[in-house]
Amino acid sequence: MIEAEREITDIDALDAVLKKAEVCRIALIDENGYPYIIPMFFGYSLGEGALELYFRCEEKGRKFDLLRKNNSAGFEIEDIGEFFPSENPAEFTAEYRCITGTGVIESITGIEKITGLNLIMKKYISSEHEHNISEQTLNSLAVLKLTASEFCCVEHTGEKQE
Repeated sequence: MIEAEREITDIDALDAVLKKAEVCRIALIDENGYPYIIPMFFGYSLGEGALELYFRCEEKGRKFDLLRKNNSAGFEIEDIGEFFPSENPAEFTAEYRCITGTGVIESITGIEKITGLNLIMKKYISSEHEHNISEQTLNSLAVLKLTASEFCCVEHTGEKQE
């Protein structure tokens, strides 16, 4: 059970985690019922109680094969801060903030695909303007959207837990 005092619910604090994080890991279910985890660059749209994550990729390979069978997914995004090593393994800790959740992934097209690509570009290039994306580029890749049905953000300050 997540300790309520560690949960982050403020939308600005959630946005700060999403801005600073470099990678989102998505977990899909493979044909044997095991998780298949993929680290991906991402863009996002965050509203009050709503989170959408966008990923660019090729429209082939194992993740697409798995998504065609089951488009449910888990995800994890973290912002790691300072590490606090210790000779005692029970006291080794770090400060971090992480967002975890579940949702449904779909391949998107049209204006939504352009929006998703612009959100990814905005995250990594720090540009407020929309990018001019050629039709050739749009046709050469896929954009996935994960709509989070539930998510939670927790913070660990690095203090020893009693």
